[in-house]
Amino acid sequence: MKHHILPLLLLLPLTATAQGIHLKFGGGLSSHYGSDQVIGAFKIGIGYEVELTQHWSFTPGIEVYGKGAKNPNQTAYVFDPDHNQLYNPDTGQPLTGVINRSATQNYLEVPLLISYYLRTAPSSYIIVSAGPYLAYGLSGKQKTKGDTQQSGSQRYYYEHKTFNEPGTHRFDYGVQTYLGYQFPSSVSVGLEADWGIAKFNTAGRRNVSALIALGYKF
Repeated sequence: MKHHILPLLLLLPLTATAQGIHLKFGGGLSSHYGSDQVIGAFKIGIGYEVELTQHWSFTPGIEVYGKGAKNPNQTAYVFDPDHNQLYNPDTGQPLTGVINRSATQNYLEVPLLISYYLRTAPSSYIIVSAGPYLAYGLSGKQKTKGDTQQSGSQRYYYEHKTFNEPGTHRFDYGVQTYLGYQFPSSVSVGLEADWGIAKFNTAGRRNVSALIALGYKF
């Protein structure tokens, strides 16, 4: 990934006027499209902003982005410690229990944003940004409670590395959007969202996240 990013950053000053380094931090919520529930999300990143016109700029960047989701109260069949399925003695129907799962997903993400600056006062702007992002899964944990198909203590709780789970994809891509305000101090604050297009796993889940982002330009 870095072999594609570094040449781009080196070539940008040849084609436009550099505006400087842009730091951004954020915290918020993340989930998957569908019935999954939200967990906390975070990001920390750096970008290289380039002025295209008086109002437009281009900012490639690189950031660490923590996403994930939880899927509680999944209905599952109950098995005894010898892996025999259990049935209700009165009705003959299979017994069911509840499995709770949550997963964290930490990515190295590269957003490529086009921004529009609307001046509201000296050195103050409304900023609207959008563009694609590419991401690669670095780490994360999937936690499971109540899986009676497991043995021993794992029937109650176990952890696996998220991106080592079968059917899970490390690569992610989608669209990032941002709406914020830049103050004369070069500090900006706004709302940011990632809209995943790639499937996180073979079940068809896609990432979605929303952050309150704080930025600073050097």
